[in-house]
Amino acid sequence: MATESIPELLELLLSTLLAVGLTVGGALTEQAALADLSGGISAFAAWEVYMGLVLLYAGYTLTSRRVLPAFGSA
Repeated sequence: MATESIPELLELLLSTLLAVGLTVGGALTEQAALADLSGGISAFAAWEVYMGLVLLYAGYTLTSRRVLPAFGSA
């Protein structure tokens, strides 16, 4: 019998989906930045690199602090 309640499972599901979304968004942003940088250095490409790294870091932080500990305690 599961000891977790429905709200806790819903929170874990939403956290997991958000972490996946942030990570995929960061990877796609980095890919676009590399494509823009291949044409030459520009302020927009530098901004894309920065935002891609921020998204990747947010996805990593959410995964390591919320998602993985929840699976580890199961």
